Amino acid sequence: MDVLIRGLSPETKAALVERARRRERSLQSELLDILERAAAEPVTPSSEKKRLRLVAGRSQGASRWSRDEIYGAGR
Repeated sequence: MDVLIRGLSPETKAALVERARRRERSLQSELLDILERAAAEPVTPSSEKKRLRLVAGRSQGASRWSRDEIYGAGR
């Protein structure tokens, strides 16, 4: 079965071609591998995904970190 992908950006195509070259494969072989691996991954419905629970705590240290220090400025 053939698959046609429309609207692929030139940058994405170039990255895929480079990825295939590094693995010494044709572009088609690389794309087949990517698709086969993605299809083999188990799919978990979003309703079954575990939710993260945030827990706050205090430390004995005198230092307090800011959001920017943890996540980087501008986030």
